[in-house]
Amino acid sequence: MSTKTGYSVYNEEVERRAKKNTLISIYPKLPNKKFDIILADPPWHYNGKLQFDKSSKSKEKIDLSKKIFISTSDFKYPTLKTSELMKLPVNEISKDDCILFMWTSNPHLAQAIELGKAWGFEYKTVAFVWDKMNHNPGQYTLSNCELL
Repeated sequence: MSTKTGYSVYNEEVERRAKKNTLISIYPKLPNKKFDIILADPPWHYNGKLQFDKSSKSKEKIDLSKKIFISTSDFKYPTLKTSELMKLPVNEISKDDCILFMWTSNPHLAQAIELGKAWGFEYKTVAFVWDKMNHNPGQYTLSNCELL
C-alpha cells in the first residue's frame, strides 16, 4: 500500500496545468548589439514544488479529500532548469564592463551566482531586496522576498 501525498493526489492536475516550453520557444534571438547594463529575470524551475493550503489539522491527520492544492510557478509561466538558462549566450550581448542585475528567489541564490558566471559575470553583491508582502512558508524558512 503506497502512502497518499499531496503530490500523488495532484500529479495529474500538475501534468495538465504546467506550462512547458524549450529554451528556443521561450526566448527570441538576442539582439546584435552590446549593452552596458542587463536586467535578467530568469524563469527559475522549482523541481515541481507545490504550494498547499493549511486545511489539515496536522501532518499526521492530512485530509486529502479536500481540494488543498494551491499553485506552482509552472502554472504561471514556463520555467527552465539552470542548465538550460546557462545556454543563453548573454556574454555575446554584454560589454566588457557590463553590469548584470538578476532577479532571484532565496532558494536559487547559489544557482543565480553560477548562472551569472556562466554568462561571463562575477558576483559582487545584492543590489535590492523586494519584500513581496506575502508569506510563502518556503522549504526551510519564510520565503517572502526576492533578491536583485
